[in-house]
Amino acid sequence: MGTAFRYREAQLDERFGCASPGVFRRILMTRVIPRNLISHLEWRPGDREETDAAREETGTPMTTIRVFIASPGDVGQERDVVSLVIAEINRTFGNPFGVQLEPVRWETHAWPDVGADAQDVINNQIGEFDILVGVMWRRFGSPTRRAKSGTGEEFERAYQLFKKHGRPRIMFYFRTTPFYTTDLAEISQFRKVAEFRHKLEGLGVLYWTYEKPLDFERNVREHLVRQILALAEPESGRGKPTREALQREPRVGAPEAGPSVFLAYSHRDRDTVRSLYGSLRAAGYATWLDEEDLVPGQMWHSEVDEAIRKTDVILLIVSSQSDLDRGFLAKEIQLATRQRNVGAGPILIPVRLDQVELPPMLREIQWVDYFVPDGMERLVEAIDRAWKARQQRKG
Repeated sequence: MGTAFRYREAQLDERFGCASPGVFRRILMTRVIPRNLISHLEWRPGDREETDAAREETGTPMTTIRVFIASPGDVGQERDVVSLVIAEINRTFGNPFGVQLEPVRWETHAWPDVGADAQDVINNQIGEFDILVGVMWRRFGSPTRRAKSGTGEEFERAYQLFKKHGRPRIMFYFRTTPFYTTDLAEISQFRKVAEFRHKLEGLGVLYWTYEKPLDFERNVREHLVRQILALAEPESGRGKPTREALQREPRVGAPEAGPSVFLAYSHRDRDTVRSLYGSLRAAGYATWLDEEDLVPGQMWHSEVDEAIRKTDVILLIVSSQSDLDRGFLAKEIQLATRQRNVGAGPILIPVRLDQVELPPMLREIQWVDYFVPDGMERLVEAIDRAWKARQQRKG
């Protein structure tokens, strides 16, 4: 959808073949644009020109947020993903909030020069930045004169600045895709990555894990949007946000009335499910996830049973590594199918993370393939379609 046009919601649904009203708006939000920003993205022709002219008149230019991408060389795809996501965010709603994200990479922001070592040259030429996006997988990187690797040094500098000044914000990600090697140097590199990960835990740094670059894309998109929310105040419409506003909590409006969603899954699929949880929450669903909703001291079984009884939609998330015959997921599937057979029980939607064969009890229920390129859009449409049918039957 071009930024110079504004369509009615019904026209969007019709144009893009969505089965039920409002689905296109939810599909937009599965790109993890929070609900309370959507109204700010519906521009009319001339809005951009009027906004730019108003900024020139009041002397309030765009605020540039510098996002430094730090990583060893084995996650080059993720580095490109961050740049592409930043460009998408800028096109989508950077202008209404007066905020422009700038991807900062040594490949584009450094040039040949002389220093204590190559990393020292990069440090001096990169300068200050507002957000550090760090990514690691198998390699930790080559040592510098001051740290065990260039990426490690970039984190240390950012962390010390954060402790003193509250910025830059630090967003660190670890890829968990399995790999095999007999190369002792590679094994040594991965050991350093594991040690660094434990170090972050000791420092109180909340990092994120992902298995595939697609999962990383979804995660980093949501997290950068939340950084924008922390910086900007769309509700106030007053003035230009300041860098100090980076320390505010995100301001997300209350979700509209709709179905509540329970996520039943195997903990082997935890990383993918955490990403799915964030997307569903951003799309406005009241979503239940054990890691988020259970607290120490609660009786696990009774709390889960209660959540399943009260929910509207249960997503049974399965993959080839899920244990469908025993464990918590098997028990949740049994409980969910029993609840479904009792009158107006919850809606069940099996969600496949790969080409897994569903157990017999789920094969009669239409499932959604989350692993295809438009998997999230299909899931949102399935939830809305089933919920609408349920409400119509009640009416």
